[in-house]
Amino acid sequence: MTTYRTSNVESEYLTISRLHKDIETIIHILRIPSDKLNIVLKKSAPYFLLMILSLWQISGHAQGKNDIYIPMDGRHEIRLAPKVDTLINDEEAVYKLTIDPQYQFAELFCERGLAVKVDNFLHITPNSKKPGGIDTLTLRIILFSNNNRILLYKNIFVKAIQKSYPKTLKKQVESVTMDNMTLERNSTYNKDNFRPKSVFSFATPENVPDTAKKVISVTISLVNKNVSKSFYIKGDQMTTEVMNEIKKQKQPTQTYVRLDIRIGKKVKSVWTRFTMDTSGAKAMAAL
Repeated sequence: MTTYRTSNVESEYLTISRLHKDIETIIHILRIPSDKLNIVLKKSAPYFLLMILSLWQISGHAQGKNDIYIPMDGRHEIRLAPKVDTLINDEEAVYKLTIDPQYQFAELFCERGLAVKVDNFLHITPNSKKPGGIDTLTLRIILFSNNNRILLYKNIFVKAIQKSYPKTLKKQVESVTMDNMTLERNSTYNKDNFRPKSVFSFATPENVPDTAKKVISVTISLVNKNVSKSFYIKGDQMTTEVMNEIKKQKQPTQTYVRLDIRIGKKVKSVWTRFTMDTSGAKAMAAL
């Protein structure tokens, strides 16, 4: 059997019968009436055949992934109702799908979204990755009729809604205290204020008895040019290990204190950050 090979398709051959079917499909797409086809062939057969072969070669039917799709709008083979205009990203839209009785549904593809055919209805859910603005979803449908296929596409606008995120975190209502002294954020405290067996606690606006409040653990971090250490204390009391490290510091040290606390049945964390002064001066006001 005679075979042909297209120049742009590697290791794949098309038989004469397949070529004949593809030519019929192209003639159908070009919508050339049968009574006019003979006139076209008689007057300009070489040019017409050259055009047919060029379209057949460009379309890449043998490859399957370079098929030529034609716009769906205004075609009698398939209709969507109501008319598709603009979809909202991540929201499903349902349309009635009507296919000409001469054709059978074959395949469905959707770019930048998900499309599912259920009976005579088409469910479309856009999935644009744009943070906002307008994107385009492409719907592709393939129909068959008398061993021929017709490839249709439709571009649909998608409105991508910009996601909003909280600009500020919820303000911490509890404050960290040590020996009844509040350790305010971004303040400076002398290291002499930290003593062995100092007790960490917290103040809260919640109206709960003292017996319902408890410090589960304390985490203290010391950071400067020469040191970067963290200490975990189970309970609420300063340890000898932490005090010895504080005494060694000879320059201002960024200090982080986090308390894991229980208020009634709730467990949460509160924290503060300040500068520990090592010059021997008294505690200064907030920076």
